[in-house]
Amino acid sequence: MRLALRLILCFFIAFSTSSTVFAAPSIREQAIEISKELRDSGAVNQSLYESNAPQAAELKAKIYQLLENGESRENVLEYFASRYGKQIRYDPPVDPWTAALWVVPAVLFAGLVLTALFLIFRRKKENPE
Repeated sequence: MRLALRLILCFFIAFSTSSTVFAAPSIREQAIEISKELRDSGAVNQSLYESNAPQAAELKAKIYQLLENGESRENVLEYFASRYGKQIRYDPPVDPWTAALWVVPAVLFAGLVLTALFLIFRRKKENPE
């Protein structure tokens, strides 16, 4: 019984990977580019393309499947972002929240520099030597 289950499992694995092995070169290239843009949620600072984790292999297969079904690159990225959150993308789209991550530190730094300059000039003005 176990041998039969193993054979069936091997058949399904071979059948599921055969579509990725014989995929059209354009689909394969698109899938590779998309996998480079997505993070592996199980690994720290590693893309799906770089990861060898079992979960990453499943996600790569899902990318191939979506592309073979005629989905566009944007639709595939949106599928993963909606399912796993925006943090799965290395380059998330700019919205008010992601823009704030860039603007707020720059504004705080500029305010700090201006405050320091103001204090230096005021001190020089109060203590002319």
